[in-house]
Parts: sequence; C-alpha cells; structure tokens
Amino acid sequence: MKNKSLTRRTFVKKTSIGAAGAALATNGFISVYSNVLQDIEKPAILGGIPVRPKGSDLGVSWPVYDDTDVQMYLDAFKSKRWSEYSNSGKELSVQFEKEFAELMGAGYCATTNSGTDALDAAQRALDIGPGDEVITQTNTFIATAQTTFNLYALPVFIDSDPETFMINSDLIEERITPNTRAILPVHIGGAAADMDKIMAIAQKHNLVVIEDACQAHMGEWRNRKLGTIGNLGCFSFQEGKSLCGGEGGAVIGNDDNLMARVDGYTNNGRDPRGQRRSFPGSNYRITPFVAATLLGQIRRLEVQSALRDENCLYLEKLLSGIKGVRPTKKYTGQTRRAYYEYQLIYEKEYFNNLSKAKFQQAMRAEGIGFGNGIDSSLHLDPFIETYLNMRAFQKIFSKERLDKYRKENICPVNEIIG
Repeated sequence: MKNKSLTRRTFVKKTSIGAAGAALATNGFISVYSNVLQDIEKPAILGGIPVRPKGSDLGVSWPVYDDTDVQMYLDAFKSKRWSEYSNSGKELSVQFEKEFAELMGAGYCATTNSGTDALDAAQRALDIGPGDEVITQTNTFIATAQTTFNLYALPVFIDSDPETFMINSDLIEERITPNTRAILPVHIGGAAADMDKIMAIAQKHNLVVIEDACQAHMGEWRNRKLGTIGNLGCFSFQEGKSLCGGEGGAVIGNDDNLMARVDGYTNNGRDPRGQRRSFPGSNYRITPFVAATLLGQIRRLEVQSALRDENCLYLEKLLSGIKGVRPTKKYTGQTRRAYYEYQLIYEKEYFNNLSKAKFQQAMRAEGIGFGNGIDSSLHLDPFIETYLNMRAFQKIFSKERLDKYRKENICPVNEIIG
C-alpha cells in the first residue's frame, strides 16, 4: 500500500489481531503475539507473524443446526414413510415446496434431488432437446452446461462482464441462431445478472429464460426474488448453500402448466394436480429426510441472510480503505445480494504487480481464506470435446456447426477474472 497512514498489515492488524488477541489471551495464548510490533510490516509469507494465527479463525462451522432439527429428522425416520411420491399435503417434501414457494414469491415449487437435476428438469419441461442451443455463461459451475449437453443440445458460452463477473448481456444477441431456444443466466456467487437486459432480449427473440439461482438464495432483482424473473428458476440445496439439505434442489415458477410439467418429470410423470395429464418423467424425488432437514433450515434463512447483509456492509466499509482489492460492481436492478462466495477484483498495480496467485498465497499465509473462485472458464474445459465427439452429437449437428461452435468458443475476459 502506498498510503503510509494505513498499511496493509496495519489495517488487518487493527481489524483482526486486536479481536483475535483478546480472545486468545483469555485462553493463555497471548504469547502468540510476542514480537508482533517489530514484525508487523513483514508478511507472513516472508517469515513474519500471521495477522490471524492458526486457531483464531473467525469463520462459522456450517451447516448450523440444533436439537429441533435433529428431532424433525428423527420424526421423519420414525414415521416409516421413507419415500414420498403421492403429492399429498401430508408429505414433508410437499410441505417444504409450499413454504419455499411462498418465501420466494412464486406460485409453485417442485423439489429435486440436486440443483443439477433442477436445471435438467427445467430444460426438459421447456422441451429443450437434440439440436437446440441454450445461451449461458462460462463463469459457472459445470452443471449449468452439463445439463444442456446431456439433452444433446449446445450450451453457447458468453464471456463475462469484467466488473460484475456476470454474463455480459451485451454479447448475447450476436450468438443467437435459429436453433436458440433459451437464455440461461447464472447469478454466480449470489450476485444478480442483468435481468432487465436479458428479459428484453428474450422477449425480442421469443426465447425462454431459465435462471440458475443455485447460489443465490434470497437475492433480489427490483425487490423480486431471484429465480422468479424468468420463466423458471433453479436452486441447489447442497451442503454449502445458504439453504442446505445435504443435497437437493428445486425449480420455481408461476405458470401452472409449465410447473406441472416440471413436477411431473421429477416424479415419473405423475400429474401433481391430479388432473390425469400425461407427462414424460424420471425420478428426481427427494427423501423425507432431506425435506425434514430443509424444513428445519428454512426457519432461520431470513435471519442468516440479514446477518450476511450486515457483515457485507461492514466488510465493504473496511475494504474501502484499501486500494487494489474491491468488490465486484452490481447492476442497478440488484436490490439484495445473496452470499455463496464473495467476489473481489484484484488490481495488481497497487501491490507492486504481484500476481494474483501469489497474492492469494500471501493472504492465506496471513490466515485469511482466499479461495480460487467457482469452476470458471468452462469454455476451456476438456469435457466439451468429450460431448462433441460423441456419436449422438456428430449425428445431430453438422460438422460445420460443431467447427463453428469451437471457433466461436472464446471468452478472454473470463480467463483473466477466473
């Protein structure tokens, strides 16, 4: 840092060592801080004392549960109803679907056994299949594209906005072809994609929109929950998510017939409304044990989300005192952020051109958790060629189309931020 009044280590010392030191002193570990003052400007990676010594982690053990959660799980176990498929209001999965739909402000919810299967069921309900194309982003978890490939359709990767890390909506229209059926934006990390632009493009070209909100529980766009802006919204309840059931997922939406197709597909084609309508289907049902876990977790979701909002404001206030590390920008329509991973922009010129990898290494040495982000730059992943070389893909798509797909599969911005 060039600012002599607030060096990097002084900043972290003031915000971490003081609090951690007080806690450690009560446990007889104050000796950890001996010689701190003389080494305060020496980074831990070069042999200095970490600003957050081992054992002073400020993180929270996750998931959070109490005895009532355990009892709800045991009640599900003792009921001897270990499989739910009748769409009865007595079933825990149906009870959770009702609660989650109400919380999201959606008309309907269909649970699945993972976020991956939520994405799959949503695309199948919209009859996306062989020969179709779905526009999505490269900065996302592999399941976003994998589920499209599994339908023998092409996920068309769009580069990222360098300031938000979201899909660059200005690049979408140039990739639309006569075979494009849908746009699948991802609210990566919990921040919102530019849904105003995306919905306008979809309307102009008569496309459907499926929101991948698997990491965006409780996030909002113009005071509406993410996942309710497009035709369908998909969520994951995997252990690391803000609302977790170990594994699990859901699709939400407001169109009765469309959501009946989703619900029917997840439950071997059974009509969830009992109107004897016939649907294609598979078995993506959750167990009552997962439903019981989710019913316990959903009780505290808003309180936890509000605390994340508060912590984020505090963090960003502190970060404003440091040049070279700043939060990603948000679009004006984002009225609430969700927090799966907190994304930062690193500007190496403020750190003597230290590479991003070395900066991350240095921060970890200080005891500050810096991850590597989410599975990014999918357009470079070798799994793409695995699909394109499958006999079915070569039968469905012409050689010219696949060659063009490879040639256009360029996302240079995301390779920098990834």
